[in-house]
Amino acid sequence: MKLRKLFFAAVFAFAGAFCFSQVSVDPSDEFYKYALIWENRGLVSNVPPIRPYPLANVKSILQEVIETGCEKDKEIATEIYERVTGKPYHITFETDFFIKHEMEEKNEKNEKNEKNEKNEKQSFSTSKMLALYPAIKGDLGFKDDFVSLGYGAGFAVSNATDIDFMPQYSNSFHDSIFDATEVGPIEMYLDVNSIIALGYKNLFVQGGIYRSGYSAFINEGLSLNDTSYHSGNLSLTYLHDKLSYVQELSMIGATSSYDGDLSTLAPDKIMAFHAIGYEPFDFLKVSFYESAVYGNRLDLSYILPVPYMVAQGVGGASDNLAMGLLIDIKPAPGILWETDVMCDDFPAEDFFKLNFDSKYRLAAKTGLIYTPANSFLDRLDFNYTFVLPYTYSHWQYDSDSLASISSSTINYQNCTNAGVLIGSQYEPNSDAVKFSVDIKPFKQLTLSMGTTYSRHGNVCETLDTEEAMIYLCADKNVYSTDGSVYTHSMFAANNSNSGNHVSSAWDSMNWLNQKHVQFTLQSSLNVKYDFKPTKKGTRVSLNAGCTFEYIHNYGVSNQMFPGGNEDIIPVYEKDDDGNGGGTGDIIGFRKSKNGEKYDLDSAEAKAIVDGFKDAWISQLTNKLNLFFNFGVTIRF
Repeated sequence: MKLRKLFFAAVFAFAGAFCFSQVSVDPSDEFYKYALIWENRGLVSNVPPIRPYPLANVKSILQEVIETGCEKDKEIATEIYERVTGKPYHITFETDFFIKHEMEEKNEKNEKNEKNEKNEKQSFSTSKMLALYPAIKGDLGFKDDFVSLGYGAGFAVSNATDIDFMPQYSNSFHDSIFDATEVGPIEMYLDVNSIIALGYKNLFVQGGIYRSGYSAFINEGLSLNDTSYHSGNLSLTYLHDKLSYVQELSMIGATSSYDGDLSTLAPDKIMAFHAIGYEPFDFLKVSFYESAVYGNRLDLSYILPVPYMVAQGVGGASDNLAMGLLIDIKPAPGILWETDVMCDDFPAEDFFKLNFDSKYRLAAKTGLIYTPANSFLDRLDFNYTFVLPYTYSHWQYDSDSLASISSSTINYQNCTNAGVLIGSQYEPNSDAVKFSVDIKPFKQLTLSMGTTYSRHGNVCETLDTEEAMIYLCADKNVYSTDGSVYTHSMFAANNSNSGNHVSSAWDSMNWLNQKHVQFTLQSSLNVKYDFKPTKKGTRVSLNAGCTFEYIHNYGVSNQMFPGGNEDIIPVYEKDDDGNGGGTGDIIGFRKSKNGEKYDLDSAEAKAIVDGFKDAWISQLTNKLNLFFNFGVTIRF
């Protein structure tokens, strides 16, 4: 069945690719980097707020630069323009070879050492991966580009999963994570994206299956990240002088509320996004945006140009709603200071009381981007990002009438698509400082370098004893305690349609105040060389890269208080049967041992919690990873 499906998909892709495009469907295409560089320098205006752009806008931007840009800009724009308008299709063969060297250092107590000193245990491993990506891509517009089509259709063939050969906080650049055809050790996925745009340069509708990106920090958006998994999208964009508006509705994949396992992938999860921007001065642009993640229904109010805060209130205010402010300041030509603040939840009463230790659910990014004219330096950026605990997460109940959570609960409200984060690549309770630079010493050669230092803590390390015990006596795979987006701030309730708060999550912020925080240092160098095209238009590119990664306290993201401990029994406020059954709040705990049950006092409960916490601490390690990749891309 899979082979038949793959065969017909391949026939469709190869037949349809003769009239479709890629630049207008792939927000990671190099065009978008340069489009933002040219916008930053004032060469182009009215750039759409969401990537990718329709073919008409792509051509318009390139034509403006060809007419008004410096010599280097004209060369780059001309080359991209010829690629976009030259042939209606391109056949590409991309091959990548990955090597990962891993050293892990384990610290274990030596029981024979009376001083309890630590003996260091080290392990080394090397793994390799070969990947092939044959595809067909092209460009085509109709009626003076009033209608444009974009398409990239191919396969991802490899002997391993590419994300395993990439540093932490990376996403695959290929939409090939589900439903593989396996032949021995080889896995083959369809890797297809398509888009159709209809309209003018200042007013257009787009629809298809593709990735979306928002903000000048490409691949790092807080609300829409260009590297997240593709989704079915329908969007409307309006541009007028200093005003812009965009609205997008995305069909995304829901997964297990516990860990996002792809085997639980389910439909009917939806994300709505809209943004309105205004540029009162040439040096200032302010945009307000909102997003809503929900599921198991289609709410048409989210496609109306009204505030989502108002729209969701009509139906009970139970969706995962976030809002944000994106501010772009250009103090000088070629310099952009962008600040993006996204609010998932905000305790206004505590804020006005100057209480900053409360349930603030915020993510923010601020940084400088420098793009000088006529220079070997393409782009330099320096930015800082933080994601507060429980941001992007959300609880999900099995029904509207009872706040029950089970191991089979599907989450329709956290900010993931098929288990991949939609917004920031950093998990809740994290921050990061990043520096990157792109250099083009001459036309064919591009060097990209970057360094990132990040921190991440497992918020469950700050749970009190009672909260940890509730997790421990729950059924297996019900509550996530790995500190990721799947760790949410509610307990189930067995007699109400509303769950119980995790008090430490609602009363305190607990941002990176844990004793065991993971520290990660990453430094990378990537080199790309583009050979001059042949007379027939064939282009060959070579790329190579190396990334150094050191992780202190690796393992912080493992489960701390796993459920399924049948010897720990909750005591309920009402109708307690002595065997873990009852209604109302949990008011205590019992221990079952040798067929007998006895009540636990606070000291005994704390000892149990400390035991699980010690086991979690003991598995923490330090890791040193070296990633190498080599690739060749041939485009006919």
